[in-house]
Amino acid sequence: MNNEIIRGRHRAPGRHNPLNELKLLARETAQPAMKGAAFVAATGGLVASFANPASAEPLSATAAGAAAVGPTSGAVPAASTALAKIGYAPAAQKAVSQPAAVAAPRVIEDIQVKTERAAAKAAAEKAAAEKAAAERKAAAERASRDLTRRTLTSTTSTTKSVSNDVAPSASSGMRSSYNWATKGQCTWGALAKWHASEGYYPGGWTGNAMEWASGAANAGYTVSGTPRTRSILVMQPGVHGSSSVGHVAWVTAVNGNEVTVIEMNATAGPYNYNTRTLTDGPGMKYIYAP
Repeated sequence: MNNEIIRGRHRAPGRHNPLNELKLLARETAQPAMKGAAFVAATGGLVASFANPASAEPLSATAAGAAAVGPTSGAVPAASTALAKIGYAPAAQKAVSQPAAVAAPRVIEDIQVKTERAAAKAAAEKAAAEKAAAERKAAAERASRDLTRRTLTSTTSTTKSVSNDVAPSASSGMRSSYNWATKGQCTWGALAKWHASEGYYPGGWTGNAMEWASGAANAGYTVSGTPRTRSILVMQPGVHGSSSVGHVAWVTAVNGNEVTVIEMNATAGPYNYNTRTLTDGPGMKYIYAP
């Protein structure tokens, strides 16, 4: 059976011969000028591809001579790799093998975050300053109250030595070894002031503040409607703002019918003392200290 060689893009069966394809390409080129260009291009490419095995070795002298039919624009450096033999330049290989350097990141300042942090810092500093100012004010108020208490105690002691000469003598009633009233209430505060002035607690009675006048009288103390220093003022409910169970206070000064007292659990609240000057009137009795 004969094998017919069919021209065109189809190859005849058997061993492939690149020189036959070069001859066929040259014959089928229409114009003479294009024949030379096509022949040179085909020769340069195909001969470089098939003249030597694909390896990293330099071209032989025979292959170099075959490639000399191409353009004589300049000396072509010897290929150093197998890729260079089929048209890849070493520079391109190097660019592919070595990735581009990554630029260092730039830090961009966040103006909004910076503004918010500055505002938070200013608010914290303001709060700390306000707290310090409040603490200083509270300390000053405590110092003022302590000074007032010391002054009143000193005044009461001085008044005691003078008033005993002009005021009627008072009977001495029963005594107690402790403050028997409820701590923080007006009764506890009045007994504490009595103890600070006289050195002991009166006793012998109990009950709400409005019951103290009768209770003290039954315990042996002098009770009168005439104001006097060194005495406990007993007020009935509603008198000068007294509660439904009455109110008591320690008298520190008397000027006619004006009575100055120091009291607990009144305008300053539980456990706290304050001073007031009241006008003597109905519903007010005084338990005299001896």
